[in-house]
Amino acid sequence: MAKVQLRTFLVKLFAVLLPVALAIGVLNHFYVNGYYYRDVYHEIDKMLEVPDEIQMVNLGSSHGLATFRYPEDGVVRYNLALSGEDLFHDFATLRHFSSHLAKGCIVALPVSYFSFCMSNEEPSQKRYYAYLDREELRGFSYETLINAKYIPVLRSGEFIIKDLIKDQELDVGAAMMEDRTDDPVPESAADAAAQEPAAEPAFDAAKDAELRAHAKGRAESWRAGYMNAGRVHIRENMQILTEMVRFCYENGFRPVLVSTPIYEALNEQFTQEELQTCYFDPMAEVQAATGAPFLDLSHDAVLSNEPAYYGNSDHMNEAGAAAFYVRYTAFLKSNDLME
Repeated sequence: MAKVQLRTFLVKLFAVLLPVALAIGVLNHFYVNGYYYRDVYHEIDKMLEVPDEIQMVNLGSSHGLATFRYPEDGVVRYNLALSGEDLFHDFATLRHFSSHLAKGCIVALPVSYFSFCMSNEEPSQKRYYAYLDREELRGFSYETLINAKYIPVLRSGEFIIKDLIKDQELDVGAAMMEDRTDDPVPESAADAAAQEPAAEPAFDAAKDAELRAHAKGRAESWRAGYMNAGRVHIRENMQILTEMVRFCYENGFRPVLVSTPIYEALNEQFTQEELQTCYFDPMAEVQAATGAPFLDLSHDAVLSNEPAYYGNSDHMNEAGAAAFYVRYTAFLKSNDLME
């Protein structure tokens, strides 16, 4: 009798759980193919198809993401930067994909003004669970693993509803980068730029005004979010960057420290003390300790003063990326890192 009751109970339980599981599966499939999931995870797609024998690569936050756009000329180059990336996850990404790098690979390590002031106390974001291993994550949890990688719809909240009604509003991060494309610099454009520098475009006063307005808000955000309270993290992040450079040398790669171009209106928003304490002094110390080449284009007389090169005050557009690439490769050649 007890066995019959148990069997009946299990059948009823199965009858209840099966449709629930099917419903969750259908919603999960819909959600991961919807706008909001893709808005969060679209950058991660490239992490799931990293090529082998990479000869030139870069990491970094959104500045590396926007600035490094490579020509398609048969040389294997790859952009591993992610928006909002901190140095901890830069290093984790470098280690994770180091087997994909050819010996002698040039590894660009762009460091943003706020990078040294970023905290390393928060657990890894869900996006990192998509491609990093458990030991490479910070504050790993099985709950986040399930929500991030296997059944993300369980934590979709209002976004599944917005997908259902097709309410597709850009979030702050997406809006910041909406003028950026992940497309590489076209081969023809890169070749032309490499052979003969393009004539400087006519100064666009309206674009300059737009960038200056953006610069004020960006500086206030960085100052409040990083450069003030975040100074306690500088030494720790310097150590991470130093270890990244040494990891490159130990594994036969060629690291290059990079400060990407910043529009001059944004540079003007910061005091000399802020930039020296939070950025240039730490960079100089890491460079001195490791001997890695350092390309600093943050205040470049040409690249930092041309509004046509920027999507906003700290992110270059396609034209800016092409101009940067010419300067970058010239620096590599001058340091015998590239023929």
